[in-house]
Amino acid sequence: MLNSNSLLFAFGAITFLVTFSWFKYAAMEVFKKELQSDQSDQGVWSKLFKVFLVDWVICVLGVLGTGVLFVVIFNFAH
Repeated sequence: MLNSNSLLFAFGAITFLVTFSWFKYAAMEVFKKELQSDQSDQGVWSKLFKVFLVDWVICVLGVLGTGVLFVVIFNFAH
């Protein structure tokens, strides 16, 4: 069974992931337009891999940070 801290951590993590997903959707639209304007496929996969790595690090740190922030604020308020 989840206690209140675990549940708040999960809510913080979900909040971050939803917000980040909206941001990524907008970024993907910009990237699609860039790909259409630049017909050469040179460097696309390396660029996508770098974006993946940066996004992964942001997701890991964001989920942990936002989850911890939610728990800290909750414990501070009580």
